[in-house]
This record gives sequence, structure tokens and C-alpha cells, in this order.
Amino acid sequence: MTISEIAKLAKVSIGTVDRVLHNRGRVAPETVEKIMSIVQDYGYQPNTYARNLKLSKTFHIGVLLPKLHSEYGYWNLIYDGILKAAKELSPLSVSIDLVEFDRAKPETFLESGKKLFLKNPDAILFPPVLPDVSKIFIETHSTLDFAFIDSPLPDTQPVASVVQNPFRGGYLAGRMMNLLSPQKGTYITIQTHKSAYNSSERSRGFLHYFQNKEGYKTIELIINLAEGGEDIIEKAYRQYPDLQGIFVVNDAVHRVAHIISLLGRKSQTILIGYDLIAQNRKAMSEGNVDCLLSQRPDFQGYTAIYQLYRKNMLGQNPEVVIDLPIDIILPENLQDEHSQFLLTDPSSGIVE
Repeated sequence: MTISEIAKLAKVSIGTVDRVLHNRGRVAPETVEKIMSIVQDYGYQPNTYARNLKLSKTFHIGVLLPKLHSEYGYWNLIYDGILKAAKELSPLSVSIDLVEFDRAKPETFLESGKKLFLKNPDAILFPPVLPDVSKIFIETHSTLDFAFIDSPLPDTQPVASVVQNPFRGGYLAGRMMNLLSPQKGTYITIQTHKSAYNSSERSRGFLHYFQNKEGYKTIELIINLAEGGEDIIEKAYRQYPDLQGIFVVNDAVHRVAHIISLLGRKSQTILIGYDLIAQNRKAMSEGNVDCLLSQRPDFQGYTAIYQLYRKNMLGQNPEVVIDLPIDIILPENLQDEHSQFLLTDPSSGIVE
């Protein structure tokens, strides 16, 4: 019996089995008991020669992310998950190298990619938030395995995509809007990165939900919130006196919430956005955001690293698409600011 087979029977990760067998790190007692029971029942004996042969080469994963401090710390959450997986897999000769790029300057993506390839990675993990340059990057390095986080990218063949379905996310936002604000009137979706596939699909899903509802009007706005956006939003209220709700397709919803509060319009406006970053959590706790959709950024990074490891070090076939659930956060189930979502074992759906 192999470590991989034990992990499958126990419904945990390979890294968890390795920690239990070699007494490294912290593992929940019930998980330890389950793994050791399987070991005793099936008689696991480590193949030292095969293990050493496998570990004679370090599996080096290159990670390309937008600047970690950008977009209100969202990418830091993804990187936290990446680091957790890398730490677990480091005894199995897995290492990572991070290079950052400026999402506002598409040319820096390819420049950062060149820097990353000077480190000779065996596989690449990145979010295809810049579709055009992402496809150029993939074509230039077509011999390497790559995995996606944050967003899918049509017409590509990654080893794995750990992402949400953005159209479904937008559609769900529309449904939540209708539940929280059942009044007929005008509803707006705000985009800040029109070229990003996931942003445009979320907006499309939201608009699709309302398209056949009589008495409902939907408007899509493109706003660069880095340059303000107050005038555009104020103009929307003047132009559409029956404006009932706004859906922001990303984590900038707290910025829009601040503008609406300054305009004195919050009492008439339901506000929905994405991601449980600290600023959005604060805005919701203060009553300025009504609903957040979460895409588990830490889990994305964690799981994608494991998928690349399984493909390249274990010779397994990873899940090509891991479709993340869409978590709905309301004021009633908002967690304490010091608490975090538990990472879930990517092979089983079981929280360790």
C-alpha cells in the first residue's frame, strides 16, 4: 500500500498522511486515528528506495500573482493558501517561487513571467486576470504544466482550474438582490476590470437574472475606482431615481459603499459585492454592505498547488476543474474579524 492509497481511503491529503506517518506537524486526533487504523489494517511498509528516487528531484512551482498588497489584500489571501500547501509538501521536495506583476500594467505580466522562468520552474500557477497576455504566456511556454486560480480562461487547457463559475456567481447575486430588494426599479452592476473574464461573466450573470422580469431595469457601469468614481455614481442616482440596488463584481464593494454613504443613499440601496476581505467585513459590520459572495481565496491557492503536485510528482490525473462553491455572507453569519475559514482537504472535502 502507498501513501497515495492511504490518503484516498482516509479521504485526506497526501501531505496529511505524510505528517502522521512521520510525526510532523499538527493533525486532528480523529484524522490520526483514521490513518493509523488504515495503516494497521492494510500493513503499510514504506518503500525507502522508491521514496528516495522520487525525492531526488525537487518539484519547483512558479507562482505569478498580482502585487500582493493590491486589490485590498485579496491576493495575499490566495498566497496564504499557497504557502500552507508549500509548507506541507516541502518534506516531499516541493518548492515555490513567487513573482508579482502589476495588474494595471498588462506588459508587466510577461516581464514578470520572464523573471520567473529564470528560476527554471517545472510548472506554473497563476490567475488569468489578463486574458490576452495570459494566452500569449501559455503559448510561449506550451511545454509546461500550468494551473489557474481566481478565474477560468476559455480555449485553454490547464492541468487544473480551481475557480468559481463566474456567470453562476453573478446570477446568484441577482437572485440575492431580488430577495433583499423585491421592489421593481433600476439595478446596477459595477465593473472595474472589464477585460477580465470572471468580471464580465459575473456582470452578465447578474443582468441575465433580471432580463425577463417585468418592471426591472438593469444598467452596467464601468468605473475606475482608483480615480474616484463618485461623480459617475452620483449621476446614476440623478438619472435613475428608482435605483434600488448595486452589485459590485469584485472586492471593491467597500469603496462603493463609502461613496453611497457619503451621498446619503444607503437607506434606499441594497449593496452586494465579492470577497470577505477585511475592508468588506468592516463595511458589512457597519451596515453599509448587505451581502458578500466569497470564493475561498486561500482554498484556491492551497488546492491548486496540490493538483500540480499530484500530476507531476505522483503521476496522477488531477481534477481538471474544481468548481468552488459560492459562499453567501450576510450580517447574520458574518464571522468574528479574527476568525478564518478552515482550509478543506482538496482530495476529500473534509475539514482537517
